Amino acid sequence: MSTAPAGPATTEGRIARLGYPVAGVASVVAVWALASGLGLVAPEALPGPLAVLAAIPQLLGDGEFLPELGDTLWTWLVSLVLTTVVAVPVGLAVGSVPAAQRATMVAVNAFRSVPSSALIPIGILIFGLGITMKVALAVYAIAWPILISTLYGVASTEPMRIDAGRSMRWPWWRRQVFVVLPSALPQIATGIRIAASVALVVVVSTELLGASTGAGVVLVSYQQGLRPDVVYAGVLLLAAMGAIVYALLAGLERRLFTWVPHV
Repeated sequence: MSTAPAGPATTEGRIARLGYPVAGVASVVAVWALASGLGLVAPEALPGPLAVLAAIPQLLGDGEFLPELGDTLWTWLVSLVLTTVVAVPVGLAVGSVPAAQRATMVAVNAFRSVPSSALIPIGILIFGLGITMKVALAVYAIAWPILISTLYGVASTEPMRIDAGRSMRWPWWRRQVFVVLPSALPQIATGIRIAASVALVVVVSTELLGASTGAGVVLVSYQQGLRPDVVYAGVLLLAAMGAIVYALLAGLERRLFTWVPHV
């Protein structure tokens, strides 16, 4: 049986996968440089790309930034793990009961329409300015995508598999663990990947607007010190971290769920 040579097509595909993102980033940087160089935006509001890149070593050399960045990452990780541990079992349990799923979706659609940033004043009143407030708001923001993804994953489970579990007289919890959960895992992983990016945004937002610790607090101090180049350098570092986390999770999905077409 003959097969078509995969070398050129594979090379072209790799070039396309790498070329499009690079071209997109280069376009943004070019527009940024033109807007700054031509004076379309004031330098104190938008420093040039070279000035921002030059400020990155200074920010990394700041004795406060790296420990506060560690606080941000720890808050992000705790929020993501805690939400996953709670939302996935709730989604599995609720998704197995159609009436409960319909009622849950009504509540989810109502609560997820409230942005977490609008709850920062309430979070400060209840939890103060520490890590508890940041975790609480991040959990609120990312519980919905993980829960909804789990519910859709449960709904996509083939009924024949569930019937097979019943025919073997498996109890409800065993069907959920060994039948429903494996079928729903690709959807759950997608929800976790989306939630990971959202959690980082929410954590940094709380630090910029009201927390007492974290990388966002350091950036606010530089903004008050009229160092926009350092502020933009911090934004670039946080954006790069978010992109890396997203890419790692997407790559893990591709390796684990090779049978899923969209993955």
